[in-house]
Amino acid sequence: MGQLKRCFFTLGENGSEPITVVFKLFCRSLPKTTSNFIDLCTGRYGGDERHCSYKNSLVTRIIAPEYIVQLGKIDRRSSKTISGLDELLDKQEYAEKAETIREKVRLKHGGYLCVIAGKDSPFEFFITLTDLRKYRNNELKDYLAIGELEKPSVDTLNDWLQQREVDRADKPVKECRIVRCGELVPKENTSTRKLNLEARKDNKKKASGQNKDSVNAYSALFG
Repeated sequence: MGQLKRCFFTLGENGSEPITVVFKLFCRSLPKTTSNFIDLCTGRYGGDERHCSYKNSLVTRIIAPEYIVQLGKIDRRSSKTISGLDELLDKQEYAEKAETIREKVRLKHGGYLCVIAGKDSPFEFFITLTDLRKYRNNELKDYLAIGELEKPSVDTLNDWLQQREVDRADKPVKECRIVRCGELVPKENTSTRKLNLEARKDNKKKASGQNKDSVNAYSALFG
């Protein structure tokens, strides 16, 4: 069973106040896909030679507050680099778990972090902004929810998105990007740190005692 993981994105547009959003990922149900997503957030995806990151990727579509915001288009890496990478969505996980997760996550409210199977842009994802149950069996029939908005509220995110001007194709008029992103790693609390230190001390004592026993046994045999 995977541990709960969180990621964050700071969305920014030139000349405007940015907004940071935090998501908890469904790591227990989708360990491979969410691990890929975390690697894209931290810049580890693809290894040292072809690493890719969501940092500086584009927000490509904003339909707020009634639909979604689509983002994660990596336009600062070559198409050759992108095509040489595995897709974000693990196909085996999708085949085995998509239907089960769709039954549990019915898009009854905004704030779901979703990916779509079979897209031309393999790393793009979207965030739902309201109840989208009526689209589950048509426009969003191939979606897979991989996480959920933790903070701020969907209303706060919608307020920020509605201030962005878009064209007739719902593309932001001013360039809007993910300016920062990463994984949120919980700090070790004081009590846990104390227990870990005590455990390390106990292990050192045991090791020291074992060494003394070995010396005594050696002396008894060869002294």
